[in-house]
Amino acid sequence: MSRTRRLRQSFVWIAVLAVLLAAGCERPAETPSSLEPRSRPDSRVLSGAGATFPAPIYERWFERFPQTTDGAGVDVRYEAVGSGKGIAAFTEERVDFGATDVPLNPEELAKAEAAGGQVIHIPTVLGAITVVYNLPGSPRLRMDAELIAGLFLGEITTWRDPRIADLNPAASLPDLPVSVVHRSDSSGTTANFTSFLTDQAPDFARRVGQGKVVEWVTGTGADGNDGVAGAVKQTSGAIGYVELTYAIEERLAVADVENIAGEFVSPTPQTVASAAEDISLASVGDFALSLLHTTGRGAYPISSYTYLIVFAEQDDPEKGRLLADLLAYMTGPGQASAGRLHYTPIPRDLRGSVAAKIRLLHAPDGRQLAS
Repeated sequence: MSRTRRLRQSFVWIAVLAVLLAAGCERPAETPSSLEPRSRPDSRVLSGAGATFPAPIYERWFERFPQTTDGAGVDVRYEAVGSGKGIAAFTEERVDFGATDVPLNPEELAKAEAAGGQVIHIPTVLGAITVVYNLPGSPRLRMDAELIAGLFLGEITTWRDPRIADLNPAASLPDLPVSVVHRSDSSGTTANFTSFLTDQAPDFARRVGQGKVVEWVTGTGADGNDGVAGAVKQTSGAIGYVELTYAIEERLAVADVENIAGEFVSPTPQTVASAAEDISLASVGDFALSLLHTTGRGAYPISSYTYLIVFAEQDDPEKGRLLADLLAYMTGPGQASAGRLHYTPIPRDLRGSVAAKIRLLHAPDGRQLAS
């Protein structure tokens, strides 16, 4: 929030305290959730909200950062509520940082910058969006974009459909109906998944389209990557889409997906790294990186960066310094733990540019906050 608004709120709070003290009342309790308005922020608490896609690695980083020299005594609180809600909480300045699997679109960016000034996207890690399913014996299936689109459009209603069998002649396909599970919340995972299908399957583009929230023509919804993974696991014949870590945690079968080169590729940290290899630094801009048209050999085609979004100007310099240190930890030493949770580290040749973006965080007087 601006310094003018902060001063105005301080005067209001002083007046409220005076009334309460005069009446002999106790001070009102602080709200427990980071998504509630914060009347008296604590400079040793950093709060964030947003994407469920990176939540497992964020949980590890936010637990370990306080153990570092720079993070000593800091409490990092994160609510995995989906990219859409995270962007909203950030724009309304209810959290110190937002998290999203897709960069802010022009309308979102204009709204956020009108509220708090320049917005910086910080890529933190990459991951695979997997097509998961629950079938007896967990056969490893191959799928192309047209087949995936047919399944999520409700055009393919049984697992013995010839279109599945043609790509998987050796698979033992059960006589089960297809049950589609999709995200019901505003989701960056959905935005990237539907971007892939919209780009390669014209019928899907016409009937559903791309976005964090779309009008699905079939299936049932669930909140978060964890919600979709849980629903697929509980339903025989179900199909859904989740980040790789959730698929592995729930022991769900994942499809090998055809890339632009015609290769059927398994989702792994290594095949996601291949998808990122041919992205030119000249095209980075504010790290609005899309891997949709990657031509990397052995590249998994539904791969994505995920981002933290922060304001360049930090009204509270102490908190801003801690936020800059947190970002430096996540995109520096923290990258070593990405593979252990089935994510892919940021390419090394991109990390210098990321560090330069972190150095843009500054106090209202222009002082740089990064160490």
